[in-house]
Amino acid sequence: MSKVIRKQLPAGKDYAGILREYFSFHLTGLDINEDGGETQVQVVYCDYKHIDTVRRELAQMLPEVEFVKIRRDFTESAMLYALKKMMGRFDPHFEEPTLYVKHQDGTLVPTNLMGLARTALRRVELDEDDDIQYSEFDMKVSDNDSLRRNVTNF
Repeated sequence: MSKVIRKQLPAGKDYAGILREYFSFHLTGLDINEDGGETQVQVVYCDYKHIDTVRRELAQMLPEVEFVKIRRDFTESAMLYALKKMMGRFDPHFEEPTLYVKHQDGTLVPTNLMGLARTALRRVELDEDDDIQYSEFDMKVSDNDSLRRNVTNF
C-alpha cells in the first residue's frame, strides 16, 4: 500500500537567501519552484563540500524542501590545485594515477602527470612573458657547487 509523506511548509521562508548564505560564492546555479504547494529546488555549486555532505546538511536545514537536483562542479583553479597535489606525491587524498601514452606504433607506455607536463613543456619555448607563478625556491639562484651537483645528478 502506498504511503503519503507530508511536509510542513513554513510560510514566507526565503529559500534563495538561505541557500546563498550556505553556499556563499560557491553557488553557481539556483532554481526554486513551487509545485502543488511544495518547494522544489535545483542547485549547482563549485569547489565546496562533498556532495553527500551537502545533501545531508541541506536535508537537515530544509527538510520541507525537495532537492530535485544537486550538482557539484569544479573551477579550473580547483582542478589545477588537485593536479598540483597529485604531482607533489605528498598528499594521500590526491593519489597520482598511472597514465598511458600511446606511441605511433600503437604501444602503450606508462607515464604520470609530471611526465606529461615535461613532454608538453619540451615542445614550447618559454619566456619571461609567460604567466608562470614561480615560488621563492624556484627563483633561488644556484651557486657553483649546486650547479655542478644538478648536472651530475640527472
